[in-house]
Amino acid sequence: MFFRRWIEDIRTKTKGMSGSERAEYIAEYYWYHILLLFLGIGLVVLIGYHVTAGRRTVSFACVIVNEKTDYERDDALVGRLAEAMNLSPERVRVDSDYHISYTGHIEVGNNESDYEKFFFGWSMGELDAVVMPASFFRYCQGLSGKFRTVSADGADAVPLGSTQLADVIRESADDPMLIVFPSEGKHEKEAEDFLRYITDGG
Repeated sequence: MFFRRWIEDIRTKTKGMSGSERAEYIAEYYWYHILLLFLGIGLVVLIGYHVTAGRRTVSFACVIVNEKTDYERDDALVGRLAEAMNLSPERVRVDSDYHISYTGHIEVGNNESDYEKFFFGWSMGELDAVVMPASFFRYCQGLSGKFRTVSADGADAVPLGSTQLADVIRESADDPMLIVFPSEGKHEKEAEDFLRYITDGG
């Protein structure tokens, strides 16, 4: 085994040295081995955390783009949606921490990583519903973004003002908010339940 040979090699080369001399020798000639060992252990611990305790299974995810980040409001919405959709609150995600600038719009306090986080999440099917400004909706369409149809007339967006979420999510009269459903979203049934809840309360 690699570590056994490594330890034997150190013992051989430090034979006859005092404790301090041995420690100094190891620090000088084996520091990179020690570093790699700790990095390997850290990686194993990190992977183990993500596949066990750190893994959160989400049954429905809704993100809010270019609205004030409000964790208290988001948590309240989680509880409200979980109850309406008959889901455990731990399986519902509402996240308003998305501040995105795009062609024709500069968002104050925007973070470039939010743009990447949003479109990566979309591509991975992690976004079931999105509340976004109409201008961003058009921007996504320009990038060939695909959305699920939400009504019999073929519409692929619901105006926020006509839903039960209008009382908790703000919008601008110049750029009203829409609620859309990316086609890549993994939880189609839950998205349908959400749509039914926000439009008719059931």
